[in-house]
Amino acid sequence: MIDALLQRIGLDARPDASVDGLHELHRAYLARVPYEDIAVQLGETGPLDEAALAARLLANGRGGYCFELNTMLAALLRGCGFVVTHHQAVVGGEGPTNHMALLVEVDGSRWLADAGLGEGFIDPLPFREGATEIGPFTYTLTREAGGSWWMGQHEWGSVSGFRMTEEESRVADFEVHHQRLATDPGSSFVQTLVVQSPREDRIVTLRARTLSAVGPTVNDKRVLERAEFADVLLAEFGITLGGERLERLWTQAVAQHEAFLARA
Repeated sequence: MIDALLQRIGLDARPDASVDGLHELHRAYLARVPYEDIAVQLGETGPLDEAALAARLLANGRGGYCFELNTMLAALLRGCGFVVTHHQAVVGGEGPTNHMALLVEVDGSRWLADAGLGEGFIDPLPFREGATEIGPFTYTLTREAGGSWWMGQHEWGSVSGFRMTEEESRVADFEVHHQRLATDPGSSFVQTLVVQSPREDRIVTLRARTLSAVGPTVNDKRVLERAEFADVLLAEFGITLGGERLERLWTQAVAQHEAFLARA
């Protein structure tokens, strides 16, 4: 499984379990595995099972959302010799767990790894207080009273960041939160199709029918037509989807777009 996943992200060999190897793997994973909630939208969400999630990642350019993507990133890192722990987090900072963060210990230091934010850092962050610049984007880490940590997002993100605990959790501890976010009618993942990819200088997002690219030098947005829906999924995110499932996804995206316009 590990070698197949490495090929999926464009790596011919297992990187060394070093800081350089961590950066190589993290950047390759985020570049080629999209953040997306298609399984939620189509009612196909399963448990956080590594074998099942790997099968999805190896087929049709698919990815997943936070719990799924970081479960598999952790498995891939461990398969390459890294020491990885899972940590509960809350995007936006308040409420029940809605995110999984990863800490990677390598060469006597710890790094925050995360493929599950959709618009997050393409390189891991050194797990210490302070700011880290990755291209034109700046991320901050702050230790809070009580021992939690705040990861601050740059100004072009749609969220302010996330709060995480330093206490280690098991993957099984996230299952109840995973099922809630995948099935609760009030969950944003249930309500809206989202496909995202962070790039060197921008965040590319498909939200329902709206394709956008935002960053320091770009602010583009347009509404897709049916004829270009599949082409955009492939060209921008590497996802191949066809047949009845594509039609059902498009129908839901149209309804979501119309509901957004009605609220505006």
